[in-house]
Amino acid sequence: MSSEHESSHNEFIPVNQVLNLKPRLGPIPGEQVFPWAVIALVSYLICQGLLGLSWIATGLVAGWGIATWWALTGDESWRFLSKFRGVPDWTMGHLQYTSLLERQTHTARRTVKTRRQKYAQTQRRRQR
Repeated sequence: MSSEHESSHNEFIPVNQVLNLKPRLGPIPGEQVFPWAVIALVSYLICQGLLGLSWIATGLVAGWGIATWWALTGDESWRFLSKFRGVPDWTMGHLQYTSLLERQTHTARRTVKTRRQKYAQTQRRRQR
């Protein structure tokens, strides 16, 4: 019985390669069909309905909109969008840790000390 289990465990199991693929309509990715249709419709309404442009201009505007949408939301959009990220500025800093309470008391002491010094200076000036 154990030999049957071992032989079935080591057998090749055929897997349908289509299971790992995303839906497509020819070269058009399935998730892009609806946005592209909306972009084409809006470009038609603007170019033909409002502006009265030619079909070539309408097609160019629709193509520009579709290409822009595909570049921004496609599978490898990082290839285009990663070029626009700013490079971080890395600096080395060595700062000794002081707790917030110590910092507040130190600042308060310094403020009192400077007030005393200013008071003493004004008293010296008045005595002259």
